[in-house]
Amino acid sequence: GSVDILRLTLQSELTGEELEHIAQKAGRKTYAMVSGRSTGHSLASELVESNDGHEEIIKVYLKGRSGDKMVHEKNINQLKSEVQYIQEQKLREDMSSKLDRDPEDALHRQETQMVLEKPNGFSQDTTSLYSSPPEVDTYGNEDVESLRRTVQELLAKLQEAERQHQSDRAALEVTLSRYQREAEQSNVALQREEDRVEQKEAEIGELQRRLLGMETEHRALLAKVRAGEVALEELQSKNADCQAEQEKAATLEKEVAGLREKIHHLDDMLKSQQRKVRQMIEQLQNSKAVIQSKDATIQELKEKVAYLEAENLEMHDRMEHLIEKQISYGNFSTQTRAKTENLGSVRISKPPSPKPMPLIRVVET
Repeated sequence: GSVDILRLTLQSELTGEELEHIAQKAGRKTYAMVSGRSTGHSLASELVESNDGHEEIIKVYLKGRSGDKMVHEKNINQLKSEVQYIQEQKLREDMSSKLDRDPEDALHRQETQMVLEKPNGFSQDTTSLYSSPPEVDTYGNEDVESLRRTVQELLAKLQEAERQHQSDRAALEVTLSRYQREAEQSNVALQREEDRVEQKEAEIGELQRRLLGMETEHRALLAKVRAGEVALEELQSKNADCQAEQEKAATLEKEVAGLREKIHHLDDMLKSQQRKVRQMIEQLQNSKAVIQSKDATIQELKEKVAYLEAENLEMHDRMEHLIEKQISYGNFSTQTRAKTENLGSVRISKPPSPKPMPLIRVVET
């Protein structure tokens, strides 16, 4: 007999009960599979005869307010697209499986062919032929709800992992900033100690030059004292009775006494300078020990920073693996089957793949 075709042009999706009600108005049995969405829009139908006269086509238009449509298009997101794609794919697989299992029962049933023209980009301008008992709709809706819950659970887990990642990343950044500040402070303290050591070394060099000058002067004075003593002894031995020589001897003795006092004073100054030099050398050694301690602290902080950066990269790799695993769990493989029999042909278009999830970088501490 002739084949009745119900052609639906949808601006939004209808439920199975609404499509059944529309078909009953036209006086024919109709089976429609669409995913459940919100209703409340007006319907407009149109009866059109095909060119060959063997088919009657009912065009049903779902009209909604333009403002509601714009709000709906703006609020649509990736989750709804994935759920809708999974629903259509699962229902098509169930219909194909049913046709393969019960081919004889399908021959005695008047076929209803429905073309879904959807504006959301999944099956635009594609004719899909379905022949299945009404029980499949209930089974498909239950499976769709199960898939919807599974996708929602996966997204909840992904959001929880992302929140944990953000918390761990914030803690890691705080720790890293603290280590960097400590390293900078250690570098500043080290630079100050190095400047102080350089200043001490310059002072020590100046004191050593002064000490060398004092030692040279001390040796010269000792030579003069010895020369004076020799001259005095010669004068005393040659002419003890000579008044002039006695006066000269007295003068020499006074000079010798003054030179000895000066030598004693120089000895005191020399000892004082030597004590200062020893103290500065000790301070220099202490400063070098402090610098070595600061170098060890800076090296330890650098190792900690490198370790935290390595953990950051490792957590990033783990999170990318988790995201790929979550996405692959929600996708199903597309199957296309064609069967040439008295039933006609079933053509299923492959919807475009879902949009990729955003890249999430994860840092673990």
